[in-house]
Amino acid sequence: MADTIVIQSFRNHDIPAWIQRCLDSVRNWAALHGHDYSLAGDEFYLLCGPDYLARGSKNPQAITNLARLVATRNRLDEGYQKVIWMDADMFVFDPEKLVLDFPVDQLSTGYAFAREIWGERHASGIFYVTEPLVHNAATLFTPAAADLDMLIALIRHIDANRQIVSNYQVGVKLLRGLQHSLMFPTFSHAAMFPPAVSQALAEQDEATLKIYCNAYRYPAYAANLCLSIQHWIDQNTLWRAMDRLEETCGAVINQYATEPAAALIAYDH
Repeated sequence: MADTIVIQSFRNHDIPAWIQRCLDSVRNWAALHGHDYSLAGDEFYLLCGPDYLARGSKNPQAITNLARLVATRNRLDEGYQKVIWMDADMFVFDPEKLVLDFPVDQLSTGYAFAREIWGERHASGIFYVTEPLVHNAATLFTPAAADLDMLIALIRHIDANRQIVSNYQVGVKLLRGLQHSLMFPTFSHAAMFPPAVSQALAEQDEATLKIYCNAYRYPAYAANLCLSIQHWIDQNTLWRAMDRLEETCGAVINQYATEPAAALIAYDH
């Protein structure tokens, strides 16, 4: 058994070609670095338990938001020293540089979530970006994770006492509400590329990429490609973006980064 395991989940039928490409990229990355790897299918949802699954009409993302944390706890209990979660739509395009190995003093909470900048083009054609935000498409937990059990219990508490109307309620919006108080760090190695950024990658739109990178600051070696809103982009365009990322090991976008290397970054950056 390696000291690190990478876990993922996706349905075991009707897998889109680009999702399979993402899954393969993560599996190959894990093998390159000597990590164990586990891919669960539909049975992954059962980790939430019958009560959570029975209440309300949760979408798959709302179920996965809890299941990924329970799976992480289970793997830590098995003896792993690091458990890395990657969403199925996470694409690793520079596997050698993607290393989630942080000094203990930087990982004082024992865990970290990934960092994102959201970018979207208005109907007017103007491309805008958000401030840095936390996202849970990639996570790292160690046995020292101070808040893992609390996060699991909190999601179960919300489900038992409130109506869940959106997966964000027990996902990124919950984390963003907690981050200022819990002061957990985020890492920039695994970004999120919204459809507008994927389109800019495919079309070599340097102006848009520069705006995105000036806000994101750090180079990324993997990125979530936003399965839930893939109807916003033509699939051939997305595939071309993936080609460009893979062929250049991310240089197509990282050349515009303003900081020299990816880093663990504080919640208030």
